Amino acid sequence: MLRGSAGRLMAAKQEAVDFSGDMDRQERIKAMAARIRAEAKAKTTGHRPSAAPEVAKAQDRMPSTRPGRVEVVDPRKEEDASQKLESMLPVMEQKVTAAEDEADKVSILAAPLSMDTSEELRSLQTSAIRDTERAVKAALGAISLARREVDRRMKESESFPTLVKESAKEEIAKLTERLDAAQSKVEEHRNVRRDHEQALAAEKLFGDLASRLGGAELDCEKAAMMAEPLAKVLSTDPENVNAAELREAKEALRLAQATLAPTSRLIAVKVEGLKGSVKKRMQELQERAEASQAILDKAKQTVDEAQSRAATSPILAQALERLEKVEEVLQEMREAEAPFLMGIEVMPAGDTSEVLQKMDRTAAVAQAALADAHKFIALKLVEVGRLAAGAATSARRELEKVQQQVDAGFEKVKAFQDESAKRKRQNLVVIVKEKIEEAEAAVQRLKEAGADLPSLDASTLPEALERALAAELEAQNLVTVARRELQERLQELKSTEGASQDAAQNSDMLRTKVRVSYMEAELGKFRKTARSYEERIKVGRSLTETLNLLKDAEAEVERLAEASEAWPKDERAPEDAEKGIASVQAKLGNATVQVEMKLQTAQGLELKELRTIFARLQRAQGRLDSVKELVRQRNRAASSQILQVANAAMKKAEAAVAEVTGAAAAPDAPAEQLEELSRRAKEALTYIAAAQRELSKGLGEQLVLESKAEFARLQLRCKALDRKGRAASERLAARFEKIASEAEQAALEALRMAARKDDDTYDAVELFNRLSKGGSDISAAQFCEFVTQATPPLSPEQGRAAFKRIALQGLTQKRFSAALADFRRVVRDIVLTDIFEIQSAKRVCRLAPGDLLEAIGATKTDDGLGLQRMRCRLVRDGVCGWVTVGSAGGTAFLERASQPHLWCSQPTALREGTDAASAVVQQLQAGEVLELLQGPIEERMGSDSRVRGVACHEEAVGWLQVRDKGGAVLAELREHVYRCNEAIAMTDVADFANCNMVRRIDAGEALELIPSEKEVSPAEGGARRKFRACRDGREGWITTRGSQGTAYVRPAPKHYICLQAAPMHTGLGAESAVVRVLMPGEAFNAFEEPRDVSGGECITMYRARAVRGGAEGWVTTTTAQEVQPWTSRFVVSQAVPLTSALSTNEAVEPFEVYRMLETGELLDLQQQPVEDLTSGSLRARAVATSDALAGWVTVREASGHLQIRPATAEDEAAAAAARGAAAPTTPTRSGGRSEWQVKEELHEHGGKGAKGRGKGKSKKGKGKW
Repeated sequence: MLRGSAGRLMAAKQEAVDFSGDMDRQERIKAMAARIRAEAKAKTTGHRPSAAPEVAKAQDRMPSTRPGRVEVVDPRKEEDASQKLESMLPVMEQKVTAAEDEADKVSILAAPLSMDTSEELRSLQTSAIRDTERAVKAALGAISLARREVDRRMKESESFPTLVKESAKEEIAKLTERLDAAQSKVEEHRNVRRDHEQALAAEKLFGDLASRLGGAELDCEKAAMMAEPLAKVLSTDPENVNAAELREAKEALRLAQATLAPTSRLIAVKVEGLKGSVKKRMQELQERAEASQAILDKAKQTVDEAQSRAATSPILAQALERLEKVEEVLQEMREAEAPFLMGIEVMPAGDTSEVLQKMDRTAAVAQAALADAHKFIALKLVEVGRLAAGAATSARRELEKVQQQVDAGFEKVKAFQDESAKRKRQNLVVIVKEKIEEAEAAVQRLKEAGADLPSLDASTLPEALERALAAELEAQNLVTVARRELQERLQELKSTEGASQDAAQNSDMLRTKVRVSYMEAELGKFRKTARSYEERIKVGRSLTETLNLLKDAEAEVERLAEASEAWPKDERAPEDAEKGIASVQAKLGNATVQVEMKLQTAQGLELKELRTIFARLQRAQGRLDSVKELVRQRNRAASSQILQVANAAMKKAEAAVAEVTGAAAAPDAPAEQLEELSRRAKEALTYIAAAQRELSKGLGEQLVLESKAEFARLQLRCKALDRKGRAASERLAARFEKIASEAEQAALEALRMAARKDDDTYDAVELFNRLSKGGSDISAAQFCEFVTQATPPLSPEQGRAAFKRIALQGLTQKRFSAALADFRRVVRDIVLTDIFEIQSAKRVCRLAPGDLLEAIGATKTDDGLGLQRMRCRLVRDGVCGWVTVGSAGGTAFLERASQPHLWCSQPTALREGTDAASAVVQQLQAGEVLELLQGPIEERMGSDSRVRGVACHEEAVGWLQVRDKGGAVLAELREHVYRCNEAIAMTDVADFANCNMVRRIDAGEALELIPSEKEVSPAEGGARRKFRACRDGREGWITTRGSQGTAYVRPAPKHYICLQAAPMHTGLGAESAVVRVLMPGEAFNAFEEPRDVSGGECITMYRARAVRGGAEGWVTTTTAQEVQPWTSRFVVSQAVPLTSALSTNEAVEPFEVYRMLETGELLDLQQQPVEDLTSGSLRARAVATSDALAGWVTVREASGHLQIRPATAEDEAAAAAARGAAAPTTPTRSGGRSEWQVKEELHEHGGKGAKGRGKGKSKKGKGKW
């Protein structure tokens, strides 16, 4: 019903508006047209006629033209413009009126929205919103259309005459104002839906805001009530504000403000944009909130006043504490001045300085305390200014009083400092006077010391002058200190505040300056006197040094002259005499040089003394020249004696070499003759060596010049004779060695044939017993008797030669058995077979060149193949079999070899087995020799084991050490190892409903299955197993197969689990670097099987028989080379004598020492070392390679020290280089010849010098060698 009544009301209003609008519009148009015609007519006639009031007003608004200027207007044109305007106005009026009608329609339709919202009006207001929105849209369109029409007509009116244009602008402006008013009406309802929604929201929020505001009002009233007691206290007793009440009031204010502030802000925000009754109700809430805020502000002012009163109390207390501290330091400052107030007029300068320093310190402390108090009060005045007005006024008054007292303290300190400065000036004068007095006393002592110098002699003058100079230095230091003290104190006096010094102080300072100047003048006088005495002493010391040098030289010349009278006439002068002559000559030369240099500038007494010294030098030089001449005579005689002895030795050696060379020319000399010739050749070499030793004495001696040429010729003869003798000795030795070797081999073959049994084995014991006829050894006669009757027979000479080679020290059973042993060395690749017949034989092993074989049977010939074969034992590993010795075509596969032996370089053990824990058979000493029975057998020891793969955690590739050198297992191969395919969770139990996550298992991580826990199938599907994480050892349940069949883990074969920290290397070598270290529990995926590390320690084992004692066992050698293969070439490691007999005890057997073998000399041992029972040393028969001298040499002393050792390639190269080095043809100057000897000899043998290779000329006293 309401909606219908409203519709009828709007329709009636619209009709009324339309009717009244039409009438008014027609009237306005007619009035406007009349006014326009009137204006145009007035313009034409030039005067203003009486017209309608509108026309008159329009003329009044027109601008008046300037006098004298009349605008000429075309009446016709103006009339046309008026007609156009008259036709334009109705159109514009119509459009503007339509726009206003639309705007009024909007206001009418929006009228229901201004009423309060209720359930009955909700549908009406909703319909009004829709109608209003459509009306707004239509109104905006009409207004826009009218504006465009007005703007277009405005542009057209720009071309009208001025009067018509002004009229048009006025009318258009009115229409524009109407459009703006209509626009405002429409804009008010443009957001009608949003405004209505805001009103609805504000209506809903109103109750909440009212409730919150009510609570805030209660809190504000509570805060105001709690602030009332504080207001009463402030009015009665402001100083006794209760702190608890103050805190409670502040807390109540805080709570009230915290409740009221957000409520007020929310109300203010919601008021904006509201319209109608809701806005009025919201404004009422806003006024209530402002009233509560005013109550709260008043209470806060009261609390702030009380808080200010409470805050001033500690400030005043602190200010009073600072004032008390200031009083204390001022009292200390006054007490520091007490020593000056005791009536003591004169105080020591040091005590005065200490008191003044104490006064300065106390004044500085007081100044600092006052400054601190002043600063504190100033800051607190600023703080008090921020407090409430009432509390600030009383506190400021108290603080100003304290400040006045502090200012008074400043004045006291300033007065105290002025007094201290005055006392300091007085003390400075006293200190300077004391320094001056000390310096004057030192200067007086200096004058007394200088007064005694003229009366002293030359012996006591230096000491007295030294004492005077010490006194001068002391005085100089004191005067310098006094001058410095005076200058410093003057500067202090000038810089002292209030430095108005009195006349007495100025006069004292002037007198002090004069006294210092006087002392400096006295010091200058003494310096001049001291310099003159120093020059005198310096000259005396210079001459004294020269005289002392001359006295020493004269005393040594006299001693040499007396000693020369006792020198033998046919011997060289003693070496110390020649050194003494050189020393005296050097002293005389130095003294002469010093005198000559001083003579160039000497004058007076110094010149006379120098001439006397020079005359003494000449006399001493003459006496020394006579001693030199005597030395030269003795040297000539000694040089002649050396040449005679060397010449005799050379003739004897030449005769021996000539005899041997002639006898060696016989081509068919028998073995015994060749042996004798070889012995005589070696004897000739000993003569040559003796001649060389005599010549070597000449190299060490100081030969005179005329003996040097003869000595050089003897050296050349000795070298040529040595080469000739060695060549003859080598030829004879080679011929004898060939004959003796052939005889030895023939004898051994005969012995082996005799010792061979039916089974082709040797019975050396039975043959030895038969030949020795039951004795302990076989004699030479028995041996020769057997070989001369053998087939083929040997001559007696050949038998004796073979016996000497086989049994150098007697043919015992042990030596006999060793001699019968037949060893061969493989020279070509060949195969060792199990039987003699090659066609049906099987290969035992393959033999390589260098392998040693021991023949254990006679040589047999395979007639079908034409091969010679022999049954042998391979020394390397002890296997036996048949081997081909030679082919029918003459190809040899084996060659004869000596029995292999071993040599101990250091003490070691002979054990029953190869294991280090086996029993010791015999303890071997250094130098002992062993017979090799089997070996060498090499074995790698102490190598660790590694496997190549990748670490499961970090994907690092390398070689993991799974076993160390000691055999400890670092990582072991596990079967139940799995690898995670995708990231998954590890839980504490298998049930999903009750489990907790232990940790996340990453993809690629290794897991170890726990077999004791069976597989579980959850209700959700899939399968779960219990694992142990290899990374950290944590255990838990993991889903192995998902509910959809996804496999989260897979078996990982060849996975190692680290039992302890295990390094992972870059390679298999022992020196390879470590990539990382895997911790216990980590997993490692292996690519292959483990392998041993290359580069482990290698040991070599031999089975051998000890020559001393005959015990058999195993010896082991490491990189230290405890046991080495035997070689006959040895080198001397320490000088050792070469003797004629085995024993070194003369009580048992006399022996002769041929010569000393030098370090580095090579020896050829003729047999294995044997023990000297008389001394406990180990000795061997050897031949020196340098001179072919044979004899016995000590291999090891009884103490165990080795004298010789097996020679290396480096040792042989060094010995060859030493033999090839040419000896000097003239004596070198390294023998210690004095320069004066060379000079005198050259001077003696010619004035111009002998012609030779040098080009220099010889002059007296100077020459070249």
